[in-house]
Amino acid sequence: MIENNHEVIRLFKTYVHPLSKKLSEMLNEHYSHQSERRGCGYTQATRVLAEYVNTPRNADDFSDLKLFDAWDTKNLRRILDLSNSYALQVQDWHNLDQQAAVQQFLASGEASDYRQSLAAESARFHDLREVKQKAMLEESQLICQVLEDVVLPKTAAETGLVELHPLTEKPKVGSCPMAEDFFLKIAHRYLLRQGEINVFVDDQQQPLLMEKMNMGDNHSCISLQPLIMNGVRLPAGSLFSVDYEIDQIADKRPNKEFKGYVMHHSAINGFWFLRLTTLAVSPENRKRAFSTHFEQQVNNGLYSPGTTELNQLKNVALSQVG
Repeated sequence: MIENNHEVIRLFKTYVHPLSKKLSEMLNEHYSHQSERRGCGYTQATRVLAEYVNTPRNADDFSDLKLFDAWDTKNLRRILDLSNSYALQVQDWHNLDQQAAVQQFLASGEASDYRQSLAAESARFHDLREVKQKAMLEESQLICQVLEDVVLPKTAAETGLVELHPLTEKPKVGSCPMAEDFFLKIAHRYLLRQGEINVFVDDQQQPLLMEKMNMGDNHSCISLQPLIMNGVRLPAGSLFSVDYEIDQIADKRPNKEFKGYVMHHSAINGFWFLRLTTLAVSPENRKRAFSTHFEQQVNNGLYSPGTTELNQLKNVALSQVG
């Protein structure tokens, strides 16, 4: 029954287009996704979305639409193929509804099958832009935004967000449900003796991400601000991996308090989005959003997984920048 479906599934089925069976199964917390390695279906869904986030948007590739259940691409292909015949020159199906030439053509009112196809796809894209506003749950809003941006990519200029340089290959850094472990400890200013943290900053020396070293997987980092990569906005509390050699970073300075360095985000090779962490959702909604993943953190004795806030990590980062 649709009433029992996750809010995101209901919203897309009602207002845009049904999500893929795989993504729906995850968001509905099928038991197969509540394993020790996966954590919960919601977490696993953000890993699936990561596959799209890490891939640059391609003007003539329709792979992004595999996130949906049988989204028929014939209309979109026809729109691209015949655009020159209508003096439109549509070169990218992404953001179709906001292209000036398309809007002018639709406003002209010229009746044709082509115009009908163009109007239908534009309307669906418009509905996709609105769907996040209909979501009541915090965790639903996060998923809706990522889904929106994969199809309707944004720019750093229009969002005001810092753009991360993406890596072309995934580094060997894990994203298991316990990846939050040391970040939770760091938020309470507890580091292992050999532990280090590196803080990546923007032009104004504001912390963007924090990386941990010698505590679990090296080169695992968490975002402290909303960021954008490959046209997709990613919320604070996103888990990334990074790739660089610290000895090759000339413009770095030691942290004020803990071992490690402060460096500009552009000084490193790039980033790879792994998934959302439990810290991406407010403490009061965390248990509902992450279900068995959150329970696993509690049962494994992680440091205050139900009350720790991302702001605590941000404050630790700020005290390193000075």
